Amino acid sequence: MAGNGCLKDTLAGVGCFTLLVIGGVLGWHYRAQVAGLYHSFRGDRPGVESAPADSAAATGHPSAAALESARGKWEEMARSKGPAYVRLTASELAALIAQGLGPAGRAALDSIQVTLGEDRFTFQASLKMDLVGKGLLGPLAEAFGAREPVRVSGPARVAAVGAVAWEPDSFVVRSFPLPRSAVPLLVNKLTGRPDGVVPIKVPPTVGDLHIRPDGVTFYRRAGG
Repeated sequence: MAGNGCLKDTLAGVGCFTLLVIGGVLGWHYRAQVAGLYHSFRGDRPGVESAPADSAAATGHPSAAALESARGKWEEMARSKGPAYVRLTASELAALIAQGLGPAGRAALDSIQVTLGEDRFTFQASLKMDLVGKGLLGPLAEAFGAREPVRVSGPARVAAVGAVAWEPDSFVVRSFPLPRSAVPLLVNKLTGRPDGVVPIKVPPTVGDLHIRPDGVTFYRRAGG
């Protein structure tokens, strides 16, 4: 009987150790999400303006004037003998991004701003969480309010003639970074598209672009 007691204790010890190892591995793998969840439950609610950014980076907001200015630069670039390149400000890019969102995304977002970085940019806004739905957030949906600050970032590229694709690879709700595999699904909710990108219409003469903290330069396509 004493031997059986020792065996049970040994098996119990092995079981506890195994659970600790598994818990440690999962905790390390999802450490960013766990940290974000901790800050969320603690009550940290940073505004969208608190996202980390290069001190020299430009931040802009969409407006009718910014959209009109961007369209004017597109008209210049579209001319047969137009400039070799044009540079858009953060506000002009923000206006174009807002145009690339679907109707549901535009209705669910408020306080939009765009911050330029090196070869990528960050989109920040206040989002109505019912657009996301509990299906993507699972049990974490209860941790969020009806409207939360979100931060979405990623690079952009010329995907086809007349089309630039912004491809977000990071989606943070409040302080909680969502798994990368979920980012395309969340982007699709905002755009109404199936490909995980936000489209930006550009003149067919655009062949390349370069994102820097001080502006986004669009270069003329060879022979365009």
